[in-house]
Amino acid sequence: METNPNKVSRQGLPSQVAAFVRFEILRGNLKPGDRLPTEQEFSAQHGVSRAVIREAIAKLRHEGLVVSRQGIGAFVASPEAANSLTLEPNSLAVPEDYRHLYELRLMLETGAAELAAIQRSDEDLAEMARCIDNLAEVKDLHSAYVETDIAFHRAVAGATKNPFVSLFIAFVDVKLKESILMALRSLDFTKTKAIAHGEHQRIFEAIQARDPAAAAAAMRSHLTNSSRRLGL
Repeated sequence: METNPNKVSRQGLPSQVAAFVRFEILRGNLKPGDRLPTEQEFSAQHGVSRAVIREAIAKLRHEGLVVSRQGIGAFVASPEAANSLTLEPNSLAVPEDYRHLYELRLMLETGAAELAAIQRSDEDLAEMARCIDNLAEVKDLHSAYVETDIAFHRAVAGATKNPFVSLFIAFVDVKLKESILMALRSLDFTKTKAIAHGEHQRIFEAIQARDPAAAAAAMRSHLTNSSRRLGL
């Protein structure tokens, strides 16, 4: 769904309406306590039935993003009321959205590398090394390369021994997977792969040496350089 649609397409209507409202909440255009349009107003704005609107609002209410007050209407809930973390593909509508998500990845994974250097086990190191070897073996650009790249970052997250770190990093990485693959297609794959391999190796070596500061710096350098290569 576009970022400012007056109407949605006929595919998955409740989900699309819910994604639009969720997008507006994430952007800050709808703030906690704001009253949502009535079913009739929403119906007219999006060109769908009131039943579709009711289903979309129910979905948002289930997620904890919206609360209903009997006889008054639906309102944007406070952030702490959210029951789940959801980011529909349609919420990533413009390059700026991907930049913001990449910034979040940088914050999360820099801290994860630092903690991994303290908590890692020999098994964690073996998994990271396996991922690096697999990256080196990929000859042509395809989804397996990006999957293996993400697997390395998940191995670092796993080495923190903090399940919430792994959960959030996996959530962010999977949302960026397709955009990374698309961006890589515009680059010299052989050259880019060689550079990225060296960056991953430096992260691994710092974690292996149990050097938190070096691990964080290596991860920060890798993700900063990666974002530049991808045009983010």
